[in-house]
Amino acid sequence: MKISEIFIQSLKIRDYLKKQNDFSENPIDSSLLPVPSFRITNKIKLIILGQDPTVKKENSRQKIEYTLNLDRSGALKNYISKICEQLGIDFENIYVTNVIKYFYTEPPKRTFHVLQSHLPKNLELLINEISYYPHIPIITLGLPVLQLLTDEEAQVNYYWAYNNKTRQTSGNFKFCHAEDNKLKRDFFPLPHQPSVNKGFYKNTVGEYLKFILKKIK
Repeated sequence: MKISEIFIQSLKIRDYLKKQNDFSENPIDSSLLPVPSFRITNKIKLIILGQDPTVKKENSRQKIEYTLNLDRSGALKNYISKICEQLGIDFENIYVTNVIKYFYTEPPKRTFHVLQSHLPKNLELLINEISYYPHIPIITLGLPVLQLLTDEEAQVNYYWAYNNKTRQTSGNFKFCHAEDNKLKRDFFPLPHQPSVNKGFYKNTVGEYLKFILKKIK
């Protein structure tokens, strides 16, 4: 599926939802165009899923040209590059897209019900989008993406085998099985940046990436 086709479809979804199912507490921002998926080559070896492009700083939104700003240097690109390095995958061989590709007026962290209501049409596009890479491993970034694709009670640290008593991992790592999520594909949940640099995740990310590497070889 061409990036241009995905962009056109996400634009249609945005405009449809704006007319039919918008929310006054966090309206869709139609002043900004949807953000295209990031792909350098068709030789894809890893899919990475983000949430949506609505960053906190409103002025920064106009500067976003591709998903996760991966065409520019910065903390997110460094994070993704380190993931790729530890998995033995070249940065040029990743495909990165958001579950929801258009902007909201405010980051929808506190209006999760808006994302849930808008998910069906966006999910349909996403499933079609990644169907072109049927056997490629998938990583999700952040808690909201995991909860959108599973349920509101889901936690990233569950898959990382977090032990409440020791506050460390037991090492019994998991991934989200296709039959347990709306994407109908296996995926590995990771925290977003900067959460990965804090506490438990900072101490465990290396081990979890080794787990992913064993599973995808």
